[in-house]
Amino acid sequence: MTNAHERAPAPRPGTARARRELAAAELLVGSGFAGQAVVAAARAALESAQVALAALDETRDQPSDVVSAYVRRVVRERAMDPVTGRLLRSLLNRAALAERSWAAVPLEEARSALVDAALVLAEVDGWLDDPARSAPPPTGATRRAVRPLKRRRASETG
Repeated sequence: MTNAHERAPAPRPGTARARRELAAAELLVGSGFAGQAVVAAARAALESAQVALAALDETRDQPSDVVSAYVRRVVRERAMDPVTGRLLRSLLNRAALAERSWAAVPLEEARSALVDAALVLAEVDGWLDDPARSAPPPTGATRRAVRPLKRRRASETG
């Protein structure tokens, strides 16, 4: 018999979906569908980023908005590894190229996208497991407004 603290945490629905997308990307690479694999790998990473944003009570619809919010809210404000933000943006760009290009995507590019997406998923899982970094903001709390830097006049610079 196991204690409550020894049980594995319940799988997060979004994380499970991201894992399925990554598994589909692996199958596509194995079948020689490199372009489709890149797109599926990007979907997996985006799904994982959306799970991270949802933990902070934030959602976005458009992929570019997900990336932007992820970098701002999760990477900058909540101490996520900045590499994950760069990989997420790169995966989104590579998926767009794979969908729109007439040229075939090399299998090595697809394998690279799988590795990158797997890294994003693993980092988000670890981040979600750390409540100090991933806990939602307290209710009623607002983010502190960021003030723009004061512009200096040419006479003030030395």
